[in-house]
Order: sequence, then C-alpha cells, then structure tokens
Amino acid sequence: MASPSWGMICSGISFLVFAVIYWLADARGQTMWAVFVRPAGKHSLTTYLAPDILYHAIWMSSVPILIYKQSSEPLVAIIGSIVWALLMTGLTALLAKVQIRLKL
Repeated sequence: MASPSWGMICSGISFLVFAVIYWLADARGQTMWAVFVRPAGKHSLTTYLAPDILYHAIWMSSVPILIYKQSSEPLVAIIGSIVWALLMTGLTALLAKVQIRLKL
C-alpha cells in the first residue's frame, strides 16, 4: 500500500533520524550510546549477508520462528524487526570473536 505520500513521510522520518545521529556522533563526538551496534558497522558485509543465510536455513527447516513477519499487528512487526536486527548484530559480534569475517 505504498503511495508517493507514504514514501515521502518515510523519507522525511529517515532524514530526521539521520540528522540527529549526525549531530550526536559527528558534530558533538558522542558515540558511546551506539557501542552495541559497533560490530554491525565494523563488519558490515557479515551483518548484511548473515540474515539471508539464516532466512534460508529457517525456511528449509519449516520451523515457524519468524512469526512476527506474518503478524497483522504493527507493534509486533516493529518489535520483532528490532529484535531480529539486534540478534544479527550479536551474531556478527560472535562470528567476529571466533575470527569469521567477510571481506571484499
């Protein structure tokens, strides 16, 4: 149900979030608040590809783990997505700790 106005609203929200993060991290130099996502930034290729590998493994096992994706409740989908993103960051940190990193 994406419309041009919905796209502009999402773009505006994204711009405001970017501006706040830029102001905090670059202009003020405050980066300790983002230490929990540092592995995702440091090993971005691993963070980018790990969910696809897990999606296919979950799909092949036919275990309904990602139930938040089928939920009609927006709050469940949002919280599920945030939890999934944090799990992928944690997985990336764990893989980096055991020396598994993807590089170009």
